Amino acid sequence: MRVLEFGAAEDSYLPESLVLARHVGVGANKGLMNKNPSLSEVIVADLNDATPGEGLKSSDILSLGDNVFDVILMANTVEFLTSPTELFRYVSLDLHFRV
Repeated sequence: MRVLEFGAAEDSYLPESLVLARHVGVGANKGLMNKNPSLSEVIVADLNDATPGEGLKSSDILSLGDNVFDVILMANTVEFLTSPTELFRYVSLDLHFRV
């Protein structure tokens, strides 16, 4: 299973016993994400750097491609977003993932 986790940090909300083919963490703090043994890749990005109608501006996130993840998750992050609609739009349209 391939997982994209927005708002990643030092702990994962997934069971430790879950074996993933790929687990990409997107968060604001690289140091915290580097402490998370579940993550296979780390992307530092400001999830609030989005423009209505244009979506996210992170080239690292945009380069992930589409249809490459089985699951996209976010826990304890949405309440900190200034434009959550733009992130959800990106996930559903740009990543071609149906939420």
